Amino acid sequence: MDAVSRQIVVHVSPERAFEAFIDVRDVLHWLADGAVIGGGLGGRWGVGWYADPDSDAGYHSIGTFEVFEPGRRFVLGSLVFSTPEGEEFGPMRLTVEFEPAGSGTLVRVTQEELSQAPAWDGYRAGLGPGWERSLSDLKAWLEEGRKLPGR
Repeated sequence: MDAVSRQIVVHVSPERAFEAFIDVRDVLHWLADGAVIGGGLGGRWGVGWYADPDSDAGYHSIGTFEVFEPGRRFVLGSLVFSTPEGEEFGPMRLTVEFEPAGSGTLVRVTQEELSQAPAWDGYRAGLGPGWERSLSDLKAWLEEGRKLPGR
């Protein structure tokens, strides 16, 4: 398994679904505790999660936009995920695609270039369930305005 892919249909336009991934205000409602996003080709996409609310330590995922097609797709290259313990997983590639689907949009995330090294076993095992949870949170935010707890 060198790729993990998950998808969900959200009842908003492809443009709105795309925006939810690149607008910091949106990202903070459904995905991350912090974000720095330089939209556009060559810009950086960085998101983070606190490991503990009483600490500055956390998890970070940072990549560079290699493809940036608003309302259609973006591709992040050189994506690295780091843990509070100093572990790093990467570089990887993340592709997020937005396709019209009836009255909504099919959002598909594909994370590729995953190492088969034993040190990656836990990361790979959690990736699919993590994206399923995140896409469910995206749907709740876009369709119901439901934010992550504490937002």
